[in-house]
Amino acid sequence: MARERRSPQEKKRLEYTRNHFTFGRQSSRTFPKVWKRKKAYVNRSFRRIGDGLLAQAKPGIPAEEAVAIGEDVTIARIEKLRDRRALHKGGTVSVGEKVKLKLERRKEMVRRRVGSHEKYDRLAASAVETLTSLSGEQLAEVAHRASRLCHFIDQRQILRLRQSSDPIDQALHFFRSVSWGSAPEKQALCRNKELWDAWSSWIDTVNRILRRDRRPSERKEQEKVETEKKLKAVNRASRPSE
Repeated sequence: MARERRSPQEKKRLEYTRNHFTFGRQSSRTFPKVWKRKKAYVNRSFRRIGDGLLAQAKPGIPAEEAVAIGEDVTIARIEKLRDRRALHKGGTVSVGEKVKLKLERRKEMVRRRVGSHEKYDRLAASAVETLTSLSGEQLAEVAHRASRLCHFIDQRQILRLRQSSDPIDQALHFFRSVSWGSAPEKQALCRNKELWDAWSSWIDTVNRILRRDRRPSERKEQEKVETEKKLKAVNRASRPSE
């Protein structure tokens, strides 16, 4: 007798209702072997604890001592010393329930990702607005602080910036995360072209300020080198010829 042919939709419906799935690290074929091994390990641990408690009861001890040991070794005490890692089976679900759970988990993951993007977008906008609003001596001071954050690691200062409620400190913490390659902060800047252009412009301004402030020290260093060269030339000229 020929078997009744089922449509693809009917096959899929039967697969969703009849087939089952278990959430575990092992496959369904290796689960029985692994489960027996786990049970044996727990039982062996329990027997080892019991043997340790009853080790005092040696053959040939007086009856009074045996009674005393028996009173100390109670069932409640043995149960209390049982291995805390109890065995647990996750159970099985139908394939349809598994697909439903996976879809719900995927939606939650998308919501978490969108929430994370919104959070870092707000941080990026606030940091750029705060840094670009600085000018004069305040801008120069923040530029030097940003330079020190790029070149030196001070965990206490980083922690203070993270916990501070000052907008400048929060902006500097954002700057430090971007300069050290933190992905969420950099992605937040890349998602908004206006923020990225304002950020790049502010970085160029900071670099110009740092170069301007380094010029006096570089000039002094150059003058020192030239003076040393002149002194060496005078010393060579003043030496008596052989």
